[in-house]
Parts: sequence; C-alpha cells; structure tokens
Amino acid sequence: MLITILTLLSCAFYGAATAHVLSRLFDAKGPSQKTTVILSTLAILTHMVLLVNAVFTTQGQDLSFINVSLLTCWVIVLSVTAVSLRFPATLLLPVVYGFATILLLASLFMPHDIIVQSIRLEIGLVTHISISLLAYCVLVIATLYAVQFYFIDKRLKRKDLAIVYSHLPPLMVVERQLYQLVFVGTALLSLALLSGFVFLDSMLAIENAHKTVLSIIAWGVFLAVVIGRKLRGWRGKSSVITIMVGAGLLTLAYFGSRFVQEVILQRF
Repeated sequence: MLITILTLLSCAFYGAATAHVLSRLFDAKGPSQKTTVILSTLAILTHMVLLVNAVFTTQGQDLSFINVSLLTCWVIVLSVTAVSLRFPATLLLPVVYGFATILLLASLFMPHDIIVQSIRLEIGLVTHISISLLAYCVLVIATLYAVQFYFIDKRLKRKDLAIVYSHLPPLMVVERQLYQLVFVGTALLSLALLSGFVFLDSMLAIENAHKTVLSIIAWGVFLAVVIGRKLRGWRGKSSVITIMVGAGLLTLAYFGSRFVQEVILQRF
C-alpha cells in the first residue's frame, strides 16, 4: 500500500510539473522557475523515498528490472533538473518528467518479484557499476539534447516565429552542450568497459556476452560521433540519428535481456 501511495504521489507531482512547463513552453518568459523547482523537488523526493522502500526490503535488496529502471530514471531526472537551474533546458523537462510519470505508473502493473541479492562491496564491481550507470545517464541526457537540437533546428528552418521569441535556448548553445555531453559520456563509457574487463571475469561469459558486445558497438557509435565532430565538423540530422542509435544500443545492452526475462517471460 505504501509503495502504491508513494508512486501515485510522485506521478501527481511529475504530472503537475510537466503540465506547468508545457503550458508556458513557447512563452517569452518561459515557465516559472520557482513553481517548476517546487513541483520537481517534491516529485524527486517522493520518487527517492519510493526507491528506498522498494529496493531495501526486510528480505534483502530487490534489484528487479523495474526498480533498476526507476533508479536510473531518478538519476536522469535529478541531473536534468539540476542542469536546468544553470543552463536552458526547458524542452527537456517535460520529456523527462513525462517519461518518469509513465514509468512510475507502469511499475504498478509490471510483474516483478523480490530478487534478493546481497550487495558485494568489491571495489572493482562497485567501480564498474557506478561508472556504467553514470555513463548511461550522461549519454541519455546527450540524446535528449540531440532531440532538442533537432526540434529547434527544424522549427527555425521553417521560419517559425514562435520558436524565435520563445524561452527555448539558442541553437548554438544546445549544440555546444550536446557534443560536450557526448564527449564526456563516451569517455565514461570507455572507462566502464575498461573497468569491466579489468575487474570482472564474466564480461565475455555466455550470460553477459550480448551485453558486452552491444555496449562495445554503442561505444563505437558514440566514438564515431566524437571523431566525426572533431575532424569533420559533423552536425545536423545525421549526427542526431547516430546518437539516438547509440543510445538505443546501450539501452538494449543494459536493460534488454532483463526486460525480456522478467517482464515478458516473468522469470525471476
């Protein structure tokens, strides 16, 4: 019952924040930062309390697919919200808040069981997991910036005056931040893969081989974007699509097999 109440409360706050930002998305002054911060803070705090109660149970740690997804989502929401306090990210807020709302609601209906796992505090494993999670979050945020860049660029090419006088950030600012995120995310993903091969013996085991291969392919895709940007000045639609493909491959690597096993096949 507590989990359900916390989920619905978090959904309500995220939903209110999404509605507020969308209602003033193309306004010259933009959404009220004070109202956005209050609603998003309440949503993030409620989301955090939900995670604590969902993951840490009396029977152990429940690290099921949905709980790991909610944790990753929480990190991304927290990061984007924090970034929005310093840099223009108005278009990203309703996307991450809206997705968090959908994921939280889905968690009430998605099958999951208590998966008791003792958390091993081995420095190598903790390092690999931490860097991997950070790399994924940074690259997902970069993908959101890529979508924002494409949206603004497309509206400008159509000579849409609403976008010119809106609160949305300048295209060049979005582009600069986009490639900075891709560079940082690619560097972190490189460290994550390196730490996995150095500290773990199961990177190429049968049960993990597909994850490793997909992660390496995604790393290659992001590396191509970084090199293409540095040497050939890649930009525009093709670059955005490439970044989205890389993020999709990384998502499959991190969550694909667990989604099929736990949600579709219901094997825990």
